[in-house]
Amino acid sequence: MKKVLAAGLLAGLMTPAWAEAPLQIARQGSMEAGGKLIACETNDGGDANSTRWPRGQVMVDHVYATYQYPADQKYPYPILFNPGGGHTARVYDTTPDGREGWLTLFLREGFATYGVDRVNTGRAGNDICAINAVKLGKAPVSALPAINRYAAESSWVTFRWGPKFGEPFPDTQFPIEAAATYYPQTVSTYRDPQETEKSVAAFAALIDKVGPSIVQTWSSSGLLGYLTAIERADKVKGILAVESSVTAFDAIPAAKLPILAKIPILIVIGDRAQDRVEASRAFQTKMKALGGDVTIDVLPENGIYGNGHTLMLERNNKQIMFRMIAWMEGHIFNPPARAK
Repeated sequence: MKKVLAAGLLAGLMTPAWAEAPLQIARQGSMEAGGKLIACETNDGGDANSTRWPRGQVMVDHVYATYQYPADQKYPYPILFNPGGGHTARVYDTTPDGREGWLTLFLREGFATYGVDRVNTGRAGNDICAINAVKLGKAPVSALPAINRYAAESSWVTFRWGPKFGEPFPDTQFPIEAAATYYPQTVSTYRDPQETEKSVAAFAALIDKVGPSIVQTWSSSGLLGYLTAIERADKVKGILAVESSVTAFDAIPAAKLPILAKIPILIVIGDRAQDRVEASRAFQTKMKALGGDVTIDVLPENGIYGNGHTLMLERNNKQIMFRMIAWMEGHIFNPPARAK
């Protein structure tokens, strides 16, 4: 296995990331949105004037986003790319084997793109106040946040690269030879229930700053996208939901579904995910009864095989992108008349 990992690292380093023509960027930058200032008692009492362990207020519960606008912007709405649990927007950047990710591939097609790090993740920073309070004996151990990070072993099975660690499916689209360059991308994620409310509030604040947008989600951020779209139904023009969690649909308040039904939704699902297919189709049926426009693209049903959970990283990420763009052309930019 060590040889496989070493080979993957070498492959990732040797594959050129500049194989495409030069990008033409009109503007790029970054921003934060949402959050709040809270008192954070991190000083252990040893030095009231400490600059390393200061008392005072710190900003928490915000999102961070980078953005790029193409010189030739063909579409009016930017796409906000949201990572799933255990990841940052890095997952939409250069793939483990050195190809371009969706942040720049969609940019080349004329979309402005935003890469979002959600609350308590990546460059959005972490709320460490409770952790330090426990360390200093000012709070009980039960006050510690629930935090996880994906192990290399669990990634293989959870993300459907193979039946067990080190054994890929014969048709897997994930670049297994470059797995070692993927593992450093995973990050710690806060998993307590209140993180959902925090993330939705901050993501809604980001949409307020950006303006009318298309929301792209993956895995656990699927629920965050649906809930945020409900809160900003006047500004969310469509949802691109990649591999939404099976439990996401039941977590949407039934009373709010008529609001969500006003927004066109595409759900993309890879291979070997019958539970996701069944949950998504039940949601589609429910939304159709409310006049909603929900499309489910089950890739193997359309002759595209071997995709796991990490579609944005896999060898055919560009093919999947074009399917998503084709859907947007027909449902967001040139939609058919919908029954009233």
